[in-house]
Amino acid sequence: MDHALSSSQRQVPDLPLAGPTDHPVIAMPFHVEIDGRQYKGRGISLVRAEIAGLIDPHMAGLERMAWLVFRFQGFTVGLPVEVRMQEADAARGTAALVFLDPTGEHLPQLRHLVNAWIAGDLVTLGQAIAVRPVAAKPGAGQAARRLPRLRGMLLLLVLTAALVGLVAGKLFQRVFTHRLATPVVAGFDGRTLAATATGQVEFLDPQAKPGEVAYAIRANTGQVLSVAMPCDCRVEVLGVEAGSTVFAGDPVLRVSAPDAGLVVTGFALPEEMLDLARASGVDLRFADGLHVAAGLAPGGIGSAAPGAPVPFRLVPAEPLPADRLGQLAEVTLRYPVPGLIRPLSRLADRVLPAAEAKVP
Repeated sequence: MDHALSSSQRQVPDLPLAGPTDHPVIAMPFHVEIDGRQYKGRGISLVRAEIAGLIDPHMAGLERMAWLVFRFQGFTVGLPVEVRMQEADAARGTAALVFLDPTGEHLPQLRHLVNAWIAGDLVTLGQAIAVRPVAAKPGAGQAARRLPRLRGMLLLLVLTAALVGLVAGKLFQRVFTHRLATPVVAGFDGRTLAATATGQVEFLDPQAKPGEVAYAIRANTGQVLSVAMPCDCRVEVLGVEAGSTVFAGDPVLRVSAPDAGLVVTGFALPEEMLDLARASGVDLRFADGLHVAAGLAPGGIGSAAPGAPVPFRLVPAEPLPADRLGQLAEVTLRYPVPGLIRPLSRLADRVLPAAEAKVP
């Protein structure tokens, strides 16, 4: 970057003075465009300009519209001036442009640029012109530059920490958690009465007294198999009605004690049973976003035919309110975490959706 030139340094030793002596030619960076061709400016005054470039000797004495272009940092000033080319020297590649109307509309802008250059308010920056910066108090510029830099570093540190936390949480979720493919449903703690044969539900009475027939199934063999109500208890009908077709083992009724609390039941795929059995904790997430910690009930894994989904039962760590009856929940299994990375598990609890589940 060139430094600012003082007024005493802005003399033009190699440019002849032409025209009136009160208009000296000043060497300042600019270029001239005539008929689409560009010429480098060697010097300029209020009445003429000196140019260099590929000069056509036939243009000597011709009048043309010329653009005087001054390039600044971020913008350009262009002044249209009617000129006559004189003193054309094709061998040296120089010529002089005499302004036909020195007092034209370009004069105020040109006078301002020339005067600012002479006063030292304009400095050269390579091929450009820029305004000389105002001198600042010692240390003020450093403090002004240091504050945005500190803000940028702080923002970078915050974003880096957030990215590290997100990656760590996702890695923890990948290794130490597993989400079951099917949801579970909240219901009263009790036992399920299932279909005793494949066939059609011929009779269904959820209000039956103990010992009375609760439901009857006409099997495909033509036999009618009846199931008696085992107790004076609360009864839930599990999605069947008289006339429904059922398979052997399909749930029909669920019976529970009148004061029984809510549990969640569901079916796991056979390949998920080992994950369910070795889970150290379970997180239930209901549709409204509520998280509840739960555990596998004793004997909570049922039996099923080979390849069929296996029923299981989970007991919430805290009693569920009665209005959760029948609501679906998503199940996330959590595996034992080594003591060395327990702090990472607590970080994951704050980041992952299963935020409220407790990890042993």
